[in-house]
Amino acid sequence: MVAIEKNGTIQTFNRLPNKWEDEKGVYMNFRLFPNKEDFGFYDVVTPSYDRVTQQLSKIFWDADNKVFTYTVNNIDLDATYKMIDEEGNETGEIKAVYDKDKLKADIIVGVKSKANVLLSSTDWYSSRKAELGTAIPDSILAERKKIRDKVVAVEAEVAALTTVESILKYTYSFTEQTD
Repeated sequence: MVAIEKNGTIQTFNRLPNKWEDEKGVYMNFRLFPNKEDFGFYDVVTPSYDRVTQQLSKIFWDADNKVFTYTVNNIDLDATYKMIDEEGNETGEIKAVYDKDKLKADIIVGVKSKANVLLSSTDWYSSRKAELGTAIPDSILAERKKIRDKVVAVEAEVAALTTVESILKYTYSFTEQTD
């Protein structure tokens, strides 16, 4: 990625444009020009960062290193805000920006929804058993139990999470993962 600063505005490009026009003229096959810096184009350096707990600043020119880059800023996961009523007056109540209970509940809703989708393909076995007494194959019973057990395990894991960061970074999978 490259960028150029013109009139105080930084414009980024995935790669050099094929055609470039400036006050000196129009340049065709601009990507083939050997010295993009002569035209004010410099590389963009994106630092590595944790997308869950950090964010990038606006892009800026780093004159010392002759690159466009960003600074990495930590997100305040403990941030709060003051509640206001319908008239815009403060109520005195302070709430967390990241509500741990809501975040946990969202994960649980998601895991149950996924389990519902996975179980739905074999629900007809259960219906047949209830309506007609037809036996459910052991492999189907085992697979359904595995899905339900996973939901119980995820619920326990989520309940044990204590920090906003650990909740935001929590992941689960219904498929076996090998390290």
